[in-house]
Formats: sequence, C-alpha cells, structure tokens
Amino acid sequence: MTKPGFRAPWTHGAYAYAQADTFADFREGMKRKRKEQWVKMPNDGEAGDRPCGICGIALREAYASNPGGPLTQVDDQSTWIYTPRTKTAVGVHYGCSWGAIFSAIAQIRL
Repeated sequence: MTKPGFRAPWTHGAYAYAQADTFADFREGMKRKRKEQWVKMPNDGEAGDRPCGICGIALREAYASNPGGPLTQVDDQSTWIYTPRTKTAVGVHYGCSWGAIFSAIAQIRL
C-alpha cells in the first residue's frame, strides 16, 4: 500500500496532526475544510524554503529555541496553520509556535 501525499490524523503513519508532503497535497487536503487546520510538512521539501511566520528564518534553517538565544534548533518538520476563511496558510517552526501560544496566554492574563 502506498502512502498518500496528504494523511489525515491517525492514518497512514500520521499522528495527532495531518501531514502533507507537498503544497499540492496540502491544497488537496484542505478542500472543504471549514475550521482552522494544523498540518505538518517536511522541511526537506518545498516547505523548508519558506520563512517562518513568526521569526522570519527559513523553516529548514537553525533558529533560536529561546528568544535571544543561539540559533541551534533545527526541525525536520514545520507546522502549517490553514485559515479557511481567507484560504491562506502560514508555516512556523515548532519552537516559534509554542512561543506564540505562551505570548498569547501572557497577554490574556494581563
């Protein structure tokens, strides 16, 4: 059995997040989606050339896992957040996505 280019969560080896191998597979998997989707894409493909939506460093390049820290963290996959209302997606590093979540939490608490 061959592995499809887009894999829904918990199918064909994907874990909690959907996975796509290329942007064409990503677009195909996002058809008819009405809620925000988080999809993992490999950084050794075309996704790795794109800049992170938070820090601006290419997704395949080393980035700082802590703000102001050394650029040492390298990810095999990036997280792509798809917004169906605007039909847009932004890719982020794993560490940057957590940093954004914690910043949002901190803003809510203020």
